[in-house]
Amino acid sequence: MRKVMKITYGGAELSKFFDSITNIKRNIGSTWENSTEKLGNGVDFLYNSRGSKIISFDYVLNGIFFNDINHNKDQLASLVNTKVPIELIFGDEPNKVWLALPDGEQSFDLDSGTLNFLVPSGEAESVDTKVLNESNSGGEFGTITHNSDGSTKVIINNQGSLETFPKIKITNVHENGYLGLVHENGILELGKRDEADGETNAVSEYLYDSKNDTTFSNFKDVVAGTVNPQSSLLATNGKIEFQNDGLRLKDAGTAEANQIIAGGMKVMTLPADSNGHVGAVNFYSYFNLFAWATAFGQTGVLQVMFTDSNDKLIAGYGIIKPDKSGNIAVMKGWVGGNNPREVISRDFAANNGEGSGSGSYNNTQFNQKTGHTDFLKQEDRLGFYWHGSRITISVPELKDVEVAKVYIYIGQYTNSNKFMTNLAIRNISYRKDKVSVWSDLPNRYQTGSIMEVDMENGKIINNGLASNNELVVGSEFISIPAGESELDIYQSSWNTTPPKIEIEWKERFL
Repeated sequence: MRKVMKITYGGAELSKFFDSITNIKRNIGSTWENSTEKLGNGVDFLYNSRGSKIISFDYVLNGIFFNDINHNKDQLASLVNTKVPIELIFGDEPNKVWLALPDGEQSFDLDSGTLNFLVPSGEAESVDTKVLNESNSGGEFGTITHNSDGSTKVIINNQGSLETFPKIKITNVHENGYLGLVHENGILELGKRDEADGETNAVSEYLYDSKNDTTFSNFKDVVAGTVNPQSSLLATNGKIEFQNDGLRLKDAGTAEANQIIAGGMKVMTLPADSNGHVGAVNFYSYFNLFAWATAFGQTGVLQVMFTDSNDKLIAGYGIIKPDKSGNIAVMKGWVGGNNPREVISRDFAANNGEGSGSGSYNNTQFNQKTGHTDFLKQEDRLGFYWHGSRITISVPELKDVEVAKVYIYIGQYTNSNKFMTNLAIRNISYRKDKVSVWSDLPNRYQTGSIMEVDMENGKIINNGLASNNELVVGSEFISIPAGESELDIYQSSWNTTPPKIEIEWKERFL
């Protein structure tokens, strides 16, 4: 049996239909087009551009009889029939993928023919992702060298033949206020270069983080008869407790006749700031929520509520799923003040973010892998995180009201017997802003925080939250050329503890 080179297209193996493959044409590079201007003698070169690429090969189909040959021809036509570029991979270069689509006439005579493909980008990309990190530094992908002043020199070995756009993950080993990425192809700066380590100023202080209180023991069960700050229609004599990954409903308890939800509630009074004061006019809280119904008709309610010292609602962030037949859940935002009310309502599918045809309703925020969200109070302005940005509401009468307590509530609708399989708060932290003290500043990049820079898509992610506002004006996203190049990473001048670095990229080829 003659051995035929393996060729796949969109994951389907084309070569299984061939008796032989010959005359494979993958010319050097793509097409180049030069723009010139006529002169008296010769031309003046203006610029050139790189165009698309044509790939073709001749083949002989399997089959002795015409019905076999015609069947294989029809199958082949079906597999190459696409309106968008898909993956074309040749067995002699298994780590190169060309995004291609059929081009022009696909000739055929008796049992042989030619397939022609257009690669619009004119380039291929590696199938696998190259990773340079602290563990493999010094190997084939490059070297990471940390300096005593806290800066880091990275030599990146891009073994492709074209520039590439990496993703860079920087884990802050020490609190930090600034990151500068300097390369021959550009400079990208994040944060504030002159952010101080400590001074007498209006500063921010982190008050609590459940990462240091893994069972949420600082949150206490409310006393019997405590009214839910957002609505008295929610009974609170049930019980929530830490289970596996976070706080979950242990026992819904009972509800009065006029109450529609039964559940449990915990509360924490904010720790005092460094001045010994309890309460925060300017307040920030990050929390990680998990909402995944594994069957249609499951229901449930989760709330994170912020109140004053008298348990009056300032704001609340919630997920409710009243849908007893389908799989629609709702993100809710509530405010207090003179007119307590719901101000935000956003539907989403209570799936696990896997899609399943849910389109823009897909649960990309509260699934098993993510869950990141937050709440911000800046005097009268209340911000609720939703899908990459904050929805901000102004409540003038709350301008000087201090957040003093945090309530967590999880419950179930009394007219439903199917509770959501996954409804939990997995992490919560909060800080007080504008504390007028001299202190070691809680800098914008805390110890252990992770900054991710996606050079290809122009995105900045800080601890899972979209943070392109961290970019310093004039910054540009950086590409890495073919071959070896140097990337230097700088921190705040007072931070001499180097970060941990991980860089990943796809190699690109002409």
